[in-house]
Amino acid sequence: MPEIRYNFLKDTYVIFSTERAKRPHDYFREPEAEIGIVEKCPFEYGNESKTPPEVFAVRENGSLPDTPGWKIRVVPNKYPALKPEGNFLEKQEGLFKKFTGYGYHEIIIETPDHFKQIYNFSVEEIKLLFVAVKNRFNEISKDKNIKYIQYFKNYGKEAGCSLFHSHSQIIAVPLIPKEITTKLHQLKEFHKKSKSCYICEEINFELKENKRIVYENEYFIAYCPYASIFPFEIRIIPKRHTGSFENIDDIEIIYLSEITKIITQKLYKTLNNPAFNMTLYTSPVNTDIEHVDKFNHWYIEILPRVNIIAGFELGTGWCINTTYPEDASKFLKESDI
Repeated sequence: MPEIRYNFLKDTYVIFSTERAKRPHDYFREPEAEIGIVEKCPFEYGNESKTPPEVFAVRENGSLPDTPGWKIRVVPNKYPALKPEGNFLEKQEGLFKKFTGYGYHEIIIETPDHFKQIYNFSVEEIKLLFVAVKNRFNEISKDKNIKYIQYFKNYGKEAGCSLFHSHSQIIAVPLIPKEITTKLHQLKEFHKKSKSCYICEEINFELKENKRIVYENEYFIAYCPYASIFPFEIRIIPKRHTGSFENIDDIEIIYLSEITKIITQKLYKTLNNPAFNMTLYTSPVNTDIEHVDKFNHWYIEILPRVNIIAGFELGTGWCINTTYPEDASKFLKESDI
């Protein structure tokens, strides 16, 4: 029997229709047809001159910027969606409004190894990724024109990835996006009524029910949300209430890296190496939203791309999910890694 569940954070509804589902081991992602010629890959070790100058890197002692010797590099996107040039201006054109395309668009080159992917990174390699993200968030937020910074990773062509070499991206924008505004409104209203954080309450509920938890450690919990938009959707959330990712400490980064490694390995094994999008949701920066870190709670969302967003979803804002999160979490939790 189909079921409709309410997704509180996105303020929308999800239809669960298991009759349309595949079994987890029936999901199959074709291998990448083109991994590129290694020597021509702009992210390849030794090809540092093929990217714009790096803005951050973790390097071996003595190695110079934009040369070999790095473990992770962050560079401006060669083909940016937005640029930190000129002034951020608004202009009205009759009924319409437009703004100058001010912002940042950066690439995190996650490893010197062309063939290594996040599901077989070490905890130390994933830790360097989150260290880089924290550094760039702190630096970019110094620009008072920027209001929201988005970290995301597209893995696989179905998720929008265009280059095989493992990388992720940061885009910083001068306006707070609608989805973020909606989520913040939901969280603020809940906090106003209950005097508590909705996500903290959700974590406590999930721990009590223990139906959708995939994995947890001392500092983080990973579970399939009650009203998951995608089959096998996973949230990774700090147990400590904290609104901004930039406030993560050194110990938490290690535990975040460990849980991220385990979750990506479980997805790789259970769903036969699915394409996925990994997104970090955090508080806006340079904002006049009062006490935003009191009611916001940062988290990471991983969305395996095992279904297709089509006409119904685009027309209504609702999604059809073919796998209940209780079933998805069970398969993932029991996977042997």
